[in-house]
Amino acid sequence: MAVRMAGATMSESAAALLDAHPRVRVVTVDFFDTLVTRKWAQPTHVFADMERVLVAVDPSRHGFAAARVEAEHRARVRAAADDPHRDVTLAEIHLELSQMLNLDLDERHRLAAMERALEVASARPGGLGVEVAEEARRRGLRVVVVSDNYMPSVHLVDMARAAGLEWLEASDIFVSCEHGGQKHNGRLWRTVISSLGVRGSRILHLGDDPRADDAVPAGMGVRTHLVPHLRTSHRHARNTAPSVLPLSRIEADLRDAGVTDRAEVLGRGAIAMVVASQVHHGLAEARNRGAHDVHFAARDGHLAHGLWTRLRERDPSMPRASYTSFSRSVVWRAMLERLDADNVHRFVGDDEVLTPERLGHRVGCALVGAEPGVALGAGAAREILVANADAVLAAARTLRSRFLTHLRRRGLLDDGLHLVVDLGWTASTVADLADLVAHETGGRSRIEGLFTGLYWDATPNRTRLGMRGVAMDEFAPLDDNLRLLGIVKYMEALVTAPHGSVVDFDGDGTPIGAETEPERRAWDTVVGRVASAATESAWQMLTGSHPSGVRAGDLDGSAVWAAIMQVAHTPTPAEVEMLSVVHHVTDIDHEGEGRPMVAPPPAWRTHITDAEFLVIHDSLIRRHWLRGSMSAWRNRGDSDWMVDEIERMWPHTHPVWVHGGVPR
Repeated sequence: MAVRMAGATMSESAAALLDAHPRVRVVTVDFFDTLVTRKWAQPTHVFADMERVLVAVDPSRHGFAAARVEAEHRARVRAAADDPHRDVTLAEIHLELSQMLNLDLDERHRLAAMERALEVASARPGGLGVEVAEEARRRGLRVVVVSDNYMPSVHLVDMARAAGLEWLEASDIFVSCEHGGQKHNGRLWRTVISSLGVRGSRILHLGDDPRADDAVPAGMGVRTHLVPHLRTSHRHARNTAPSVLPLSRIEADLRDAGVTDRAEVLGRGAIAMVVASQVHHGLAEARNRGAHDVHFAARDGHLAHGLWTRLRERDPSMPRASYTSFSRSVVWRAMLERLDADNVHRFVGDDEVLTPERLGHRVGCALVGAEPGVALGAGAAREILVANADAVLAAARTLRSRFLTHLRRRGLLDDGLHLVVDLGWTASTVADLADLVAHETGGRSRIEGLFTGLYWDATPNRTRLGMRGVAMDEFAPLDDNLRLLGIVKYMEALVTAPHGSVVDFDGDGTPIGAETEPERRAWDTVVGRVASAATESAWQMLTGSHPSGVRAGDLDGSAVWAAIMQVAHTPTPAEVEMLSVVHHVTDIDHEGEGRPMVAPPPAWRTHITDAEFLVIHDSLIRRHWLRGSMSAWRNRGDSDWMVDEIERMWPHTHPVWVHGGVPR
């Protein structure tokens, strides 16, 4: 039964559930994410909130949240050595934490009290869990909480009352840290059934964990009802820091509203944050730098440009903005002044096989010297291009004229400073564009770039282009540079437009796009839904009306980076499955079927050499969505050993991206 039934209220859903079990005498309810939720997407983000408060007073507390997660892990290892079935207590966790951080007794108690207080402050009533519990009480059934948790029952009562559940008492709670066993291993369930004095068949349990709340109690005769969508906002527990909190608030709000469509969750969350940050930081940068205007690059500026236009209707003091079409291939060809063996490789990849017709279309002219329809390898294709250099250069000159007409219409040739907003990643195309514009205007028009992310190949372009990376730049740690490389295909596929990449222009400067079937299919099935949700949510952030309370001012670089990492580096299985249909078209002419964003695993075998793993790793990071592919392989079951080996060899491929450790 779904949490929301078509044409029914939540209460009617609860009534229907209880009606389906007329012999039940006791209703047991999981506590966290079923009866009570938090304003955060996952439990460990409470520690991020603690770190936020602590760092505001003492910057040396940076990394506290990750240390708190590690302390719990160590406490569980220590407890398991004593009794593998029991749970840890909050006191044991904070004892471990105090040893890690060299805390005195007062600090230890203060941090434990702070954690309890922030947990209570974060409490919200659950959806179906509350409805079922209250409907059961109206029917005279006993309602009991059964929870695997290190917090004592009195604390759970405090959280429940903060969420408006005044009826819950400590005597109604069975919590693992007080009963020497857990739901997961069955010991707590045996205690519950024995203490209640009823057969398992007279108990109905509601929860969200497939094992602890379904398989284990069902094996003891308990009737169960699983609500698995309540856990879909959980990602890797160790990725917790203050930077995750804006996305965490949004994902928690969507979870509590019963939104389960992954395209909508993805769009309203991380993708909306990226798009809103393009507008927010673009406006701040333009005003700070005194820019004449702002130019959103096609296609990844499509959504942001639309939002800017709407905002400017409210606030005409905003600089005017354009949606400017350029691409790597267009800029390269427009600036081409020679074609020889030294630069022809730009137009043909080492592993490409092309017909003369497609090759000619790529450079904008008919080619002679090759038999029509006969496929050419990279070497032969490059030789044909060099042999036709005069025709290619003539086509480049006419393209340059049409391209400059487009830039003139967009205002990029006007005197002054122009800010170009783009996703990234090396800034080379925008730097080339800046050179072209400066040459055409005699330096009267200057371009600077604002990018969502930059990696190490951006450094040489800083001599040609003033630039800033919002979420990431190449001066970040090497592992983050590599993580950015691994999500490039993901970002380009989702922060995009319903039209193809520009490949040419009409005589009046109107862009001509390459329309490919894979990209149309992706837009119609997934990407368009993500874009629609992102547009609405980003507008709410920019106008201060987002239901989660997240505003544009919350979208600093670290928050945008965290949002990208949460969804692109630690995707949920449902997100990977949804995006597995997306193909990314990367060829310079924007034609062909492209490559699947989620790479298929290599052919199964019992042994792969380190050299072969290097090839696999480089292919994943350059041609596919790195962590999406690895997650898909792990979920298959027969390829998980490959994922283990890749994570062992290259630490940046591990799902943990937060720079943690033991602070101080």
